[in-house]
Amino acid sequence: MSHPDLILRKQLMIDQSRNVSFNLLNLNCWPLWNKVANRILSEQQGLLQENQRFDLHRIIAQQLVEDLWQVSQIKSSEDPCFAELRLTWIGQKINGRTSALAIQRLVVEITVLETDNGGLEISAWWDISKLGRLLRFGKRSVKAIVSQLFDDLTSHGTIEYQQVSENE
Repeated sequence: MSHPDLILRKQLMIDQSRNVSFNLLNLNCWPLWNKVANRILSEQQGLLQENQRFDLHRIIAQQLVEDLWQVSQIKSSEDPCFAELRLTWIGQKINGRTSALAIQRLVVEITVLETDNGGLEISAWWDISKLGRLLRFGKRSVKAIVSQLFDDLTSHGTIEYQQVSENE
């Protein structure tokens, strides 16, 4: 890929990085750390898999907003200990109608390095429509999506959440 359009980084302690990795790769944890999504819809639960699609649902001004994502790639290693998740934004719908047409392409790569001086890095690549560039709202929208992911992961994703079974 070419040089990213946006890179966000934050150094974390090793245990925080481990929590971020676990919470990021486990779709069941997304509603706990992702403060934008009230609900998450996917055909599979648990650990994310390549080519898995999921939708983040939220209510804004009494309207259902759905952000549609697909997992493009997952990489991980034990030496050095890291996890990397590449997400492709499929689009957005408001009350079932396609919206956010200014964003033609958005790819977000989230890397978590679980070592001393490690932490979280989010890189993003995007293409904005001519109208979106002209009116200057496409770039703002993309930056808001990526920054929200980063803020939620660094603020809430560092916490170790306890998995609760519905049978208990």
